Amino acid sequence: MLGAKLFNPSSKPQMQSPKVLRMNLGSEPPSLDWNLADDFTSFDIISNIMVGLTRYGEDSKGNIIAVPGVAESWQVNADATEYIFKLNKEARWTDGKQVTAQEFMDSFERLLNPETAAPYAQLLSIIDLEKSEAIETDKLKVVLKQPAPYFIYLTSYGLTLPIRKDLIAKYGKNWTEAENLVSNGPFKLKKWQHEYKIELERNKNFHLYSKSPNEVEKLVFFMVPEQSSAYTLFENEQLDWIDSRSIPISELKKLKPESYKQISLLRNTYLGFNCIKKPFNNALVRKAFAYSIDRDTITKIRGKGDKAGTTWIPKALYQFLDSASLPEEYRKSFNPQLAQNYLRQAGYKNSDDFPEVEFLIPNREDSKLLAESLQTMWQQNLNIKVKITAMEWKMFLARLREDPPVIFRLNWGADYPDPDPFMQLFTSNNHINHGRYTNPEYDQIVTKAASIQDLRERRRLYTKAERILSYEDMAISPLYVDSQIFIAKDHVKNLYINAMDIVQLDRVSIDQNSIISKP
Repeated sequence: MLGAKLFNPSSKPQMQSPKVLRMNLGSEPPSLDWNLADDFTSFDIISNIMVGLTRYGEDSKGNIIAVPGVAESWQVNADATEYIFKLNKEARWTDGKQVTAQEFMDSFERLLNPETAAPYAQLLSIIDLEKSEAIETDKLKVVLKQPAPYFIYLTSYGLTLPIRKDLIAKYGKNWTEAENLVSNGPFKLKKWQHEYKIELERNKNFHLYSKSPNEVEKLVFFMVPEQSSAYTLFENEQLDWIDSRSIPISELKKLKPESYKQISLLRNTYLGFNCIKKPFNNALVRKAFAYSIDRDTITKIRGKGDKAGTTWIPKALYQFLDSASLPEEYRKSFNPQLAQNYLRQAGYKNSDDFPEVEFLIPNREDSKLLAESLQTMWQQNLNIKVKITAMEWKMFLARLREDPPVIFRLNWGADYPDPDPFMQLFTSNNHINHGRYTNPEYDQIVTKAASIQDLRERRRLYTKAERILSYEDMAISPLYVDSQIFIAKDHVKNLYINAMDIVQLDRVSIDQNSIISKP
């Protein structure tokens, strides 16, 4: 709770410093090593200090597209297996060194090296390292093992960012500390006071830098895990904008709809089951717990505009899913009688015989509210008691990697606007498949679907994979599609969050005339 102690919400409001944007990160980033990071908290920082071959932008219809980043242009062959990227010669690291094609190759090689143990390595396994190469200092050839219609979006994502092998070799695990980190994006890491705050300052050597009179020059991310404390800081003019991680449900219900902005995300919240630990190694038990959940009630209790759903592929990507063909009992989802039948079929005629259940969640107020609601539903509908374990984010992720309990709450957002990142998550060899789920048929279908460009065939395959994952095997239990809510002070202009919950803060400006100054 260090952030809350050092940044006192009861103190007097402070005058906003010109061109400084203050916000709440919520918790300590587990890692700023972009080959190893696997959480939104870390990428909130990484996405503002680094830029890849491309960046996420929008077309005239609001669809997410890839726009030039370090690469100023690219060419793709007929079967979409070879990409030639022309790099902008003005792209520089913060130490003045030119960003080169070889530094992208170095990143691919490091991420795909098993010794790195990169959690997202599977996503880049489509790259043929032997055939890919830095043709020139400013020209990169990437050859894929198979067609991948989503690959260009991957070049905007964190795992494809370039690295500096010389600095990693020099500083080892400390290469991401503020005094050592060299970046190539719109901001640079100025200060990292662990468990308290991170400060970024404008990188005026950024090749896409476009100076405007009111642009933000400094970003300050505080780490206040308690939503109520963070919200009080915002009310006291000590934070300039906040999102869902800093807005308690009780306060949200008091707000007028016009006072905040809300967008539906390409992100699902789900229950993960440990598929190798008894009794949840039995799909019938997993189904019993899943069908005893009233998702509509959960979203109403949360009051954040989340959309209840049972499919893992989110509704915004339903062009890839024939949801109407899924079984009716699955689409209706809440059926206590069916849940009890599944539990009996699993051999538990008396709930007293059921072993103790641990339910792991992140230590946040909204997570606790969700967990307590589920705890009540399982007690009422299955007569099973569930113990809730709440952990700080870093410890939570470590527990999932090392010894996941039988049930845990997680959410997952799109790495790129396609079903592939959702479905790949639960393939057998994915490092972030915390439930240890494995099904060779599922793996084969997902792998095949990712390599096909025909939309109808991809839709057929993803529908089959969805049925296996979240109905037949019930490896997970999707709960709802997340919404992001954010509130900004009047002086914050041009704040934009896309459907993948990525905030590129170099666009933000501060209206000096709107800043509230209080003694």
